[in-house]
Amino acid sequence: MLLHTPRLVLRNFIDADLEYFVAYRNVPEVAMYQGWRLPYTREQGLEFLHEMKDMESPKQGRWLQLAIELKETGEMIGDVGVRIHDQDAHQAGIGFTIAPAHWRHGYAVEAITALLEFLFEDIGLHRVSADCDTENTASWHTLEKAGFRQEAHFVESFPMGQGYGSEYYYGMLRREWLARKNMG
Repeated sequence: MLLHTPRLVLRNFIDADLEYFVAYRNVPEVAMYQGWRLPYTREQGLEFLHEMKDMESPKQGRWLQLAIELKETGEMIGDVGVRIHDQDAHQAGIGFTIAPAHWRHGYAVEAITALLEFLFEDIGLHRVSADCDTENTASWHTLEKAGFRQEAHFVESFPMGQGYGSEYYYGMLRREWLARKNMG
């Protein structure tokens, strides 16, 4: 897998990504709204890289995560993922993580846009969705900047720490993607 934007390359993980990947996964502000627990070990990172680096395309029921690399420096700054739904191969969910040193530069929106173009135009998906914690303001702002519309707000819907967290669900249809693309 290889996708290009003006500033980024979205590519399969390589062995050289391990240390940086494990480092940003261990930042409490990064892990706070994610599905992994701290500490995120080097062994977990090795297992993850081994699973991801040879995946050539999204597969139904499995996450495919791609490293996000800055074209200018070759530095890996985060990752973006896609999972084709088990029950419908024309729908997918996405997720993204950016290392804190690279927050607020528009990289997540740029990476998501490239991924959406691939999913809607190359694969021909009907719908792409994403969800995030309601307190993760940066995440839902990113989704909205990328053109997603909020579809649902689930209050205290998932276990988190000693209590429950609330989620926003976002979606985008292929026709919405194409209309947005044709406008800009």
